[in-house]
Amino acid sequence: MMRRLLIATVVMASSAAGLLAAWAGGSPVGSVAANPSRGCPRLATFARGAPGLASGRGLWAVAGGRLVSVGAGRAVTGEGLLSVGRSRTLATAVDQGTIKHAAVRPGIGTAYVIDRAGADIVVAMTREGADVLPQTAEASNPTWSASGRLAWSTGSAILIRNPVSGKIDELPAPVRGLAVFAPVFLSDHRIAAVVSERPNDQVPEGEQLNDLWSTDVAGTRWRRLTHFRAGGDHWVAVRTPIARAGGIDFVRVTARGSSTGAPTFELWRYAHGAASRVRRLAGERYLAGRLRGQLVWNRPDPSHGRHLLEIERAGTMRTIGCGAVLVDPIDVPDPDRRSGGSYVPLREDRPDPGMASGAGAEEISVIVGDFQAMAEAQAVVVEIQRAYPGSLVEVIENDDAPLAIRPGVFGALLHLPRVADPGASIAAFRAALPAYTSNSWIVTP
Repeated sequence: MMRRLLIATVVMASSAAGLLAAWAGGSPVGSVAANPSRGCPRLATFARGAPGLASGRGLWAVAGGRLVSVGAGRAVTGEGLLSVGRSRTLATAVDQGTIKHAAVRPGIGTAYVIDRAGADIVVAMTREGADVLPQTAEASNPTWSASGRLAWSTGSAILIRNPVSGKIDELPAPVRGLAVFAPVFLSDHRIAAVVSERPNDQVPEGEQLNDLWSTDVAGTRWRRLTHFRAGGDHWVAVRTPIARAGGIDFVRVTARGSSTGAPTFELWRYAHGAASRVRRLAGERYLAGRLRGQLVWNRPDPSHGRHLLEIERAGTMRTIGCGAVLVDPIDVPDPDRRSGGSYVPLREDRPDPGMASGAGAEEISVIVGDFQAMAEAQAVVVEIQRAYPGSLVEVIENDDAPLAIRPGVFGALLHLPRVADPGASIAAFRAALPAYTSNSWIVTP
């Protein structure tokens, strides 16, 4: 049963501030220089329909819960999606969930995930209309082959849909019990994906080691492509792989679970049977695809609660819009977490929806309260997420934590790593969000 914990230890603000750049095991908690609103104007909506979706034309992202055409600088409303899909199932899904993870293939179409509390829905839009594919679990990262095969992850497997028959084949992870996510077609008959090792006691959240594996679309035999090493509290994560001329570009992230410094982000490339580092990246960023032969990047902008889309030309980065492509959007609540968001793709090891409201998933947390209205608590959740990007933050009430919050009011709960020090954690929190110094506490089971 979660209760408030009084902390008598006084921690100097200078030492506590270092915790704000800590890696919480699975998601980076570091500051990223914010780009002002250049390239991110308030978007108008298409007057009718959603041109380009069915043909897979242009660069599409997710911003504010809507699909956004970066080239046209316009968004698609729910009504616009329905005008393309003409599906009653799609109408219900759009109304009950939020969009994430857009995948476009020129001449084929556009696919995206409707993230809902519990099982998600994958939508494939082509010139033939919209195929609405309800799932039995979480879904993420759809991707197209040149012939129109559509693949996506369910955490424990990769599903591949045949464009002619509509049959869906399941490719289980190459090792039982491991997670597999972020599929990418290397050819029409071969696919690669990220395989994730389980967390351990020293890296308790996220995962300790990622590698790229590949197989044919029948899943007859998986082959390990990369051979990264991790041990102790040192972890290696692979993010946002995209196909490139038979090879794969991806972001590799490394750090130590005990470190208070920011992780290292690097661009890597797998080609000709080997993986090599291209260069170190200047802070946190992820691949979003290619536009006119140039890499497009997603960079988190926590100061504004969004992702920036940037293109690289002659060694410089230029903002071309806002939105998330291969990463989870952070500007809308995650239906499985009441309120939430992440700067990295979530995998099957996300907290069980039943755990999200049950206090005590971590040994200590920070709670801010008490608020008379849920909307007040939700607004504080957004502020905490900006200060602690990638962390799990949620609204709770008395039913969730009767010893931490009184009946009839609401609180904002920040989950902390198991290894967090209570005194240092509350000092760091109050240094980051001084407006809540008088009404923030450490809570513990």
